[in-house]
Amino acid sequence: MLSLFTAIEIPELIRSRLTALQAFPTPGWEAMWVPEENFHITIAYAGEIEEPLANDLDGELRSLRLPAFELELKGVGAFGGARPSILYAAVAKTPALQDLHERHVRIMRRLGIDIDARKYTPHVTLARPRHAPLDAVQAWIAANNLYASGPFPVDQAVLFSSHKVGSGRHYEPEREYPFGPALL
Repeated sequence: MLSLFTAIEIPELIRSRLTALQAFPTPGWEAMWVPEENFHITIAYAGEIEEPLANDLDGELRSLRLPAFELELKGVGAFGGARPSILYAAVAKTPALQDLHERHVRIMRRLGIDIDARKYTPHVTLARPRHAPLDAVQAWIAANNLYASGPFPVDQAVLFSSHKVGSGRHYEPEREYPFGPALL
């Protein structure tokens, strides 16, 4: 079984700038800060699938023909409401990103992969807090809510495998799916 997801890689310069958002004093709570090399924007999560199905997914993803586009990270937030479980950098939504997500989801569903039906909220996970007081998370959001990466090009999607390593995860790029030239 392989644990797979498709994602957009974050350029190195932006990844290094995102680590500055992690340098926030967190008295009274612990957070598992995501390592810089694991920063990405998930397109669609396939989960645990058998290798023959993974090969079918690869073939379908290779057949997509999409134009390159730009994205921007803008602001920060937290998932989990009163019990925050993820701190993230938000992705400014674009029609191109939404279309990419919908196409990957359609492919996975057509192959019989059970896809989470929650609303797509593109983001870069920065931390997984443990027992974080809501006021501390709100202070982190207030301190970082003006973050903006500036636009960056997106010229491919990547199929990643996810592997448990200690108490965290390691993401290994398995296949790249280049996009065509941007349409003007």
